[in-house]
Amino acid sequence: MTTMTPAVLPAMTVAVALLASQAAAQTTPERRPDASAVIQEAQRLLESERTTTRTQQAEAWKLTERDWERYETLMDGPRGIWSPNLDPITALGVEARSAEERRRYAELLVAVERERTERELAFQRAYDEAWQRLYPDEMPVDEFTLRPRNAFHFTDEGALQARLTVYVAVEACERCDSTVSELMAQGAQMDIFVLDSDGDDAVIRDWASRVGVPADRVRARDITLNHGQPDPERGIAARSLPQVYPR
Repeated sequence: MTTMTPAVLPAMTVAVALLASQAAAQTTPERRPDASAVIQEAQRLLESERTTTRTQQAEAWKLTERDWERYETLMDGPRGIWSPNLDPITALGVEARSAEERRRYAELLVAVERERTERELAFQRAYDEAWQRLYPDEMPVDEFTLRPRNAFHFTDEGALQARLTVYVAVEACERCDSTVSELMAQGAQMDIFVLDSDGDDAVIRDWASRVGVPADRVRARDITLNHGQPDPERGIAARSLPQVYPR
């Protein structure tokens, strides 16, 4: 599922610009155009721009123009309030009018997501190679964020494996250390978020070394090390660590 924000066309800008340009071109009263004709021309240009934009957006998502029109209609209704940034294919699939239509959008989303994942994996491999080339003796630590990750991890062999999200602290949390050690022994793939690193990569690397996180698994992205931060709304706080969630 992907989020997006629909484009908004500058309708008034187009109409006003057209009116101003035509008015300026007419220097005498007898040559002044009829106002209704100018407005109609502005509306025609605006509709043409909308049609072009709709076609481009539909093609980008591998949809037909009719699909896109229905998506816009859906997002103008309750679905747009419930899920304001829902991607077009998911919105159409959720609001499908038949089992056949639902199956079509499901298959289309799988194809689109697969292409996206392959592109992201290609860049991830390039990133990992660059890291190993530039910093061969250091374990990569992801940026200071709790950015969402895919619910599944596609390996190079194409297998689909569930990942774990693990929240830990490096200070005064023996259970954090033992939990991570147990998960590693089980061969689990996981994204580890350290809540008390204060944005310092060295803190995470020292902790990872102490716990025995294999550098080769980190470089292979089997395990990722991340700066994290408390999220009380989700119950993620220092007093409740460690926490482990399936992705």
